[in-house]
Amino acid sequence: MRISEIMTGDVVSVPPDCSLDDATRLFESCRFRHLPVVEKERLVGMISDRDVALATGWILSSYRNAAENNGPLTVGQVMRADVFTLEVEDSIQEAVAIVLDHRVSAVPLLRRGRLAGIVTTTDLLRASRNHVPNHGWNIDPGAQVRSSMSSELITVGPDELIDEALDRCQKELVRHVPVVEAGRLVGLISDRDLRFGLGQEIVSDQVAQDEGRLEVSQTPVSALMATELVTIAPGDRLTEAADRMIEHGFGSLPVVEEGRLVGIITQTDILRSCC
Repeated sequence: MRISEIMTGDVVSVPPDCSLDDATRLFESCRFRHLPVVEKERLVGMISDRDVALATGWILSSYRNAAENNGPLTVGQVMRADVFTLEVEDSIQEAVAIVLDHRVSAVPLLRRGRLAGIVTTTDLLRASRNHVPNHGWNIDPGAQVRSSMSSELITVGPDELIDEALDRCQKELVRHVPVVEAGRLVGLISDRDLRFGLGQEIVSDQVAQDEGRLEVSQTPVSALMATELVTIAPGDRLTEAADRMIEHGFGSLPVVEEGRLVGIITQTDILRSCC
C-alpha cells in the first residue's frame, strides 16, 4: 500500500517568518501537532507543538519580553531543518521505518520536491485497522496488549510539583507520565501539559511583580493532570488498544489490572508489532 492512500493531503503549513505566537495559537485551536514550514513552495523544515513548548513554555512574546527573556520569536528560529521526508509513491513500510528508527511522529510527503501531504503515527495506526487483505500492514488479531506494552514505568505522584515532574520527563525522555497514588492510577499528564503549567506560573508571577506583589507559584501535578482516563487491560487485544487510541486521539494508554497500573502502551509500540 502506498502512503498516498492514507496521507492527509490538505496540509496546513507556515512560513519561516511566522511568529511563535501565531504558531502557538494554531496548535491551540487545531487538533494537529505538527506544522510543515514552507518557503517559496519548498519544504524547509518542520515544527511541532513540543518544539514551541520547549522554546517558549507556551508564554506569548509580550510576557517573555516583559521578563527580559525574549528568546526566539519566529518559527524559523526553532524549526527542525533536517527533516526526514518521503515521496507520495513510497510504501507504508518506509514511513513506519522512519517513525520507529528516528522517533518522529509525522513525516512530510513530497511530489516533485514540493509538499504534497503528511502522514502521522495515527494515520499509520488507522491503516493497520483497515482490514485490507494482503497489504502487509495489519495488527495480529490474536496479539494481546501485554506482548507490546512497557512495564518499566516512570510515574509521578499527584502532590509532586510540576517543575519536578517536567525534569523527570526530560531526564527519562518520556512524553506521557501516569500519576500514581498508593499504587493506583489516579491521572495522566504530558510534558506538554507541564510546560503549559510552568508558562502560566511565570505569567502569574510576572503579573504579581507588576502589581508590586511577591508571588511564587508552586503548582502540583494534580492541578493539571487528566483524571477522566481511557485505559486498557493487559489481556485485551492490541486491536482494541489501537481502536481506543484512534477514537480518542491518544498517543498512549495506561495499562491497568484490578485498578493498579501495570504498564503503558503507545502508538509506536503497536506499530512495531506490525513489522
